[in-house]
This record gives sequence, C-alpha cells and structure tokens, in this order.
Amino acid sequence: MTTPARTASTPAGMAAEHTTEITLDDTLSTLEQLTQESFTAHDASVVLSGKARQLRYALDELAADLRSRHNLLGNLTGAAMARLAESMERLARQAEEMSKSSLTAAELSEAAEQAMFDAYKPVQQATADAGLIVPSARIHNEG
Repeated sequence: MTTPARTASTPAGMAAEHTTEITLDDTLSTLEQLTQESFTAHDASVVLSGKARQLRYALDELAADLRSRHNLLGNLTGAAMARLAESMERLARQAEEMSKSSLTAAELSEAAEQAMFDAYKPVQQATADAGLIVPSARIHNEG
C-alpha cells in the first residue's frame, strides 16, 4: 500500500512549495555583515600595502648600507635581497588591488542591503499592519 503524498503547510496554511526559511531580516543582517567584513578587509589591505612598502624600502636601505659601509653584499646576497624587495613591492600592489576590490564589495553589499530594505520592508510592515502572516503574491495584486 502506498502512502499518499503529504503536503507540508506553514502557520499561514500556505503550500510548501511557496515557503522558505530565508527571512528578510536574516538577509539584511547577512548583507550588513558582508559590508562590515568588506570594510574590514579594505582597512587590513591598506595596512598590509603600507607595511610591505616599508619593508621593501628597509631592504633597499639595508642592502645599500651593507654594500657601502660594510662591503658585505655579494652577488648571491644582493640578488636575494633584490628578489625579496621585488616581492614586497608585488605584495604591496596586490594589497592595493585587494583594497579596491573589497571597498567595491562593501559598497555593493551596502547598496543591495538598502535596496532590499526599501523594496521589501514596506511590504513586510503592511503585511503586519493588515494582520497577515505573509503577503499575497504580487501577481494576485496586479490588474
């Protein structure tokens, strides 16, 4: 004997195919968190870029000091220090790019949060004001 298919229902009696566990408040909260994390990544990238450049310049100064005052910089040491200084410059440039990208991400997620708030909070409030649990589908209100 086969069991009939069960239809899950919500407190509003809505068919299961129309339900979701995603809420507007959760979505807005996630976008706000993404915005904050993106701004944090931006700030960390700016600091990283600055420190990488400081280290690059310090390596250049150290190499010059070892060569001029101590006569210690041979071919292998000089090449290694030059490669390390170049790596720090590359790291600084990549951190600058990451800074720009994370700032863009922060701005986009902040804009998305505001757009969702503006578009859906009034519907959520109107639904609550009308004593409904869920709003009707937009298609039911068109016409």
